[in-house]
Parts: sequence; C-alpha cells; structure tokens
Amino acid sequence: MCESYVGVSALETPRSVEVVPHQVLEDNAVLNVQEAVKFVSGVQTGTGVFYDNFLIRGFSNGGFTYRNGLKIGSVTGTEDTSFVDRVEIVKGPAAMLYGRIQPGGLVNFVTKRPQDVAGYSIQEQFGSWGLSRTTVDFTGPVNSDKSILYRVIGVYDRADDFIAFRNREHGAFSGEVSWRPTNQFEANVGLEYYNDSWVNRGNAGQMIPAQAFAYRVPWLTGRPANLPRSWTQGDPTQSDQWRSPMEREAVSADWTYRFDDKWKITNRFLFNHSDETQRSVVQASYNFPTGVMTRFDQATRFYRDSWSLNLDLSGEIDTGPIKHKMLYGFDYYWNHTITSGDTGRQPASMLPLLNIWYPIYGGVSFDYTRAQEYIASSNKFRSKAIDFGYYVQDDISYNEFIHFLIGGRYDVAYDATSDIFSSANGSKCYPICPGSYKPASQGNPTERKISPNGGLLFKLTPEYSIYASYSESFASSNAAASSIDGTPFKPQEGQQYEVGAKASLFGGKVTASVAAFDLYMSNVLTANPINILYSVATGKVRSRGVELDAAGQITDNISVIASYTYDDAIIVKDNTTGTGATLGKRWPGVPRNAGNLWAKYDTAPGQKEGWSFGAGFYANGLREGNNTNSFALPGYVRFDTMIGWRTVLQGIPVEAQLNVTNLADAKYFESVVGNGAYYGAPRTFTGSIKMKF
Repeated sequence: MCESYVGVSALETPRSVEVVPHQVLEDNAVLNVQEAVKFVSGVQTGTGVFYDNFLIRGFSNGGFTYRNGLKIGSVTGTEDTSFVDRVEIVKGPAAMLYGRIQPGGLVNFVTKRPQDVAGYSIQEQFGSWGLSRTTVDFTGPVNSDKSILYRVIGVYDRADDFIAFRNREHGAFSGEVSWRPTNQFEANVGLEYYNDSWVNRGNAGQMIPAQAFAYRVPWLTGRPANLPRSWTQGDPTQSDQWRSPMEREAVSADWTYRFDDKWKITNRFLFNHSDETQRSVVQASYNFPTGVMTRFDQATRFYRDSWSLNLDLSGEIDTGPIKHKMLYGFDYYWNHTITSGDTGRQPASMLPLLNIWYPIYGGVSFDYTRAQEYIASSNKFRSKAIDFGYYVQDDISYNEFIHFLIGGRYDVAYDATSDIFSSANGSKCYPICPGSYKPASQGNPTERKISPNGGLLFKLTPEYSIYASYSESFASSNAAASSIDGTPFKPQEGQQYEVGAKASLFGGKVTASVAAFDLYMSNVLTANPINILYSVATGKVRSRGVELDAAGQITDNISVIASYTYDDAIIVKDNTTGTGATLGKRWPGVPRNAGNLWAKYDTAPGQKEGWSFGAGFYANGLREGNNTNSFALPGYVRFDTMIGWRTVLQGIPVEAQLNVTNLADAKYFESVVGNGAYYGAPRTFTGSIKMKF
C-alpha cells in the first residue's frame, strides 16, 4: 500500500509513511495487532479499546483498520499476526486515496501471499498463564509451470490471563490461491475464518487486543486505584455461564493486468461477515469512601456485513524532462450492522456488592440474563453506512530532483440508523424481525466532500530528500449524536500541514525520517450548555509535534527499529464553561513524549545455524484520562528482550526463541475509558519452537 499510495518509493513520498516488517514482529513474538504498531512514532494504544483502535498523531482511528488497502471496521484482531507480512502506517489525513477516515491516519495490515517456492513450517508457542499456540503454514506451487500457487495457514491457541477469571480460545484459518497465467495478469482469491470464545474479553496472554469493561480499575484522587493487576469486577462463574463467542469470515479477491511496463489496472475486493456476542459484568456505581461497587451484567449481539472494493488505473507519462506518475481510481464501502440486546440484563440490585479492596467473588447466576438476552424487551436497531469516491493523483517530477504531488478526491457518504421492533408476542427476533421497521434516526443526510492533497519534495541527493505537504480529510459522521432541534451534524474534518526530511543510509539498508506536523480536527462534538443530553459541534483539537523514525540493518549483524514522538495535543475550541470546561486542556490518551528502541544482534545472518539476541524498551509519558484533565495515567518504561537459536536437526531447520516482555515487571496502565483504567501485562514469558520443511 505504501507504494500504491504515491506510486513511488518512500524517499520520494512527501509525507510520513512507516513500515513494520514481519521480522520485527517475529523477533518480538508479537501476538496482537496493538503491539504490532508500537514500533512507529506517533502511534498509541487507543483510549477505550475494544475493537482495533489506535491513536495516530493523537486521534483515534475510529475502530477502522485496513487490510491490503481496503477498509474494514468493528473487528478485533483485523488479522491474526500469523497471517501478517508487514504493517504499514500512513500518518495524517489520508482521505485522498482512502475515503472517509479519521485525521490521524490509518493502519494497514498486508497479508502473506502464496510463494512460488514450496515451504512448510510448524510452530509451537507456549508461555505465561498457560499460553499454548500452534501455527502451521504451507505454501508453494500447484503445477509445474508455477502459474497456480497456494498458501494455507492455520492457528489455534488458548490462554488464561493475569486478570482473574479471564481466558480465551482462538482458532483461525487463512487460505489463498494465486493465478499467474502470463507475465501481464495475476489474480488472487482468499478466505479467512475466525472462531473465538472468551471471558472478559481482553489481551489474554497478549493475544486479543480488545479491553473489556469487566476489569476497569476505578479512579482515586486523579490516579487509578492501587489495586493488584489481577483485580477484576467479573466473576468466576462467567467461564461456564457467560462466555462471549465470535465467528467471522472474510473473503478477498484482487487482480492486476499490466498493459506494458508502465501502465496497469488493479481491482481489489473484500467482504467481511461477523456474528458476535459481547457479554460482561460491568460497574454500575462506585462509592469512593467505602470502596463498595454495584455491578450489572450485560449482553449485546452484533451481526455485521461489510463490502469494500476499489479500482485503480496507474501509469507513467514522459514529456521531455518532466515525468508524470498518474493514478485514477474509484472505491466503495458498504457496512450493515444489526445490534440486539444490552437491556435484557440483571439490575444492579440482583448482583452481590463488591468491595474493591476486599473482593469476595461468587454467588452470581446468569440464568436471568440468559433468558432475557434476545427477547422483545431488548433494544434492536440497525445501522448502515455507504461511502464511495473518485480520486486522481499526479506525481510530477523534474530530472528526479523536484517532485510535485497533487491530487484530489470527491466523496459521497451516507449514514442511517433505524430501530427494529420485535413482534407483538415478544418472541425472539434476530437477525430479521417479523414486526415493524420504524426509523429512529435518519442520521446524516448524504454528505459530499472534496479532499485535496498536495506535496513538494526535493531529492537533494539519491540518499536525502526534504518535503512539505498539505492534506485534508473528513471522518466520523457524528450521525449517532443528537442536536436539540434535530439538525444533523456535519462530519468531523481534518487538516494537516507537514514538513520533513528523509534519508537512505548504509547503502539503502537503513531508512530514517523526521517530520514536524500541525494537525487539526474540527466539528468535534461537545455538550450543549442548554441541555447536556444533546450535543453541539463546537469543538476543535490541535495535535502539533515532531516525530523521528529509523529502521534497518546497521551492519550485517545488527538491526534496529526506533522512534521518538513529541506531541502537544490540546483542545483549542470549546463552548463548555465551569468545571466541565476543556478549552486549553490536553487531549486524552496522548503523551507529550514517547519513544521506543529495539536492537537485534545475529551471530550468523542468513545462515541456518546461529544465535540472535534482542533487547529494547518502550516508554510513554503521562497521559490525561479525560477532556477536563481531572485524572491521568502515569508514565512508564517497559523493557523487553529475546534470545534465539537456529540449527539443523537431521536435515530439518529448527528455530527456538524465548521472549521476555516487561522484563523489569513494571506496573503500568495501558489505556483508559470512562471511569476506569486498564493495566498493562506484567512480566511475560513466551517460548517458541519452529520447524521448517
């Protein structure tokens, strides 16, 4: 996607685009997508994480990620990391090529493709809290001329967790076939299937990144309460009576036809379907002086379908010393969701009280809620979103010295939500209800937006370049919020100014970049001062900072990936007054300073036998917990390390590896939502044995 973003190399791209290669993910034993992005500057774990949520340059991605350049939303674990070849991050408004998107940028997971050389591997991973994970990966040609290739990857794992009573089972499958009948044409068709079951959904065993409401540590005097990391407001009976299942299928296809060595056309398609029930025990109220918490259980079922596709025509035109790298495209995204439940639950008075300092668990039965989960008294509604757009871009270069990138996009977007009422006899009504279909909110009317994108880059030498760019986007529809007079809100919009420099060092083995950005998100909703149950679009947030990134092979034996971020993210416009005033406050979840470093030493790079050693740290500064800055998450530093050994046993290559995450066992908080915070994992051991055939 990085190359398709501009049609040229990263050194000639007038904006920040970073890549986390697969080897870095393997060296760090990364088992979830939240960990996969932490090597890049400006990227944080999102506040209130449930679906794959990241803060990029201070702004949430809104639960939308990308898979091979196509949008996918409301999923946990966009890709199992065993299916991921690399992770790409585009920073800042990227609407020009990717449609309606939050202004911080996007995360794109590029999947592993079939290979024309046969390869087979089996990996067994094990570790803290009973982690057991098995991965098989087979790839190769189907026929002798290698015009048909395949790849099959299967994963099964289970684990308990450092949070009490929390566990998971996870199974996933990926299969893909490639057809290359000529040098001009290539087509790929793939299928993925996920089947998960968990209790108190979360990053159990460092696998599933979603954080559940079931273990939020309450706030005390501006900081999270000093409770054990194993603390939970859940209950042990959840393992048998109150699990959360999820099934998801994704079908993908793409084809490319090359007219010649300069022009090609590419079409991509992605369908995603999920059937998911989220069950949890959550806090209803909390008495600070006594430490007594009331709780209730809840269940919500989601039935989702989404379609995403695009069509790109790209090529080159030479007019003397001036070259044009052109891109013309169209994309389409459709999402339909039916939601059921959330009110068919036990009242807080029916669950035992819990003293957070001296918790006594047990005595909870979920029979009442299970009986109520899908009957007519539950809320049921459907939502639909449709986005499509046309875009054109031209990268104009003169003598490979000056690159002038200019492009624009025309978008059409529509959102609607409607209540679904069950039949009069109160029978089960899912996913299609026999009763009436009554509009509750038409959401936003059709929005139309032109998003420009431009940049100027000077390639000073073959190894160094400097650039400046400007880009816009429009993002969250604000359709779910209500105004007093019923007037729909305009979508949130983003604007960014960026300048930077890039370098290719050590003969192209190391890339480095520095970027300064000034990013704004407007039409942010705030409470209406007349009636706080309604909203007004008066908010504006500015994220301004500097980022440094470096990655690559310093010597044949030493590789590194490192980053540093300074981000001054503040609220620059707000109408709220009194104790709820937020003007001038820091934007929640964004540290002023953050950085990481990972270095690896390999005794025999490229050889079948040898040792490897890795070590690094991840540091985060203080992060505010809400818009009023009344509480905050303390800063922390986490140290990680690994040791690996490669050998050949009876002709079979074998790799063994041991990773220790949070080596010093730092006690820190990962993220925040509402009136609670989430602990990061304590010291974690992950071992691995992998055989290749």
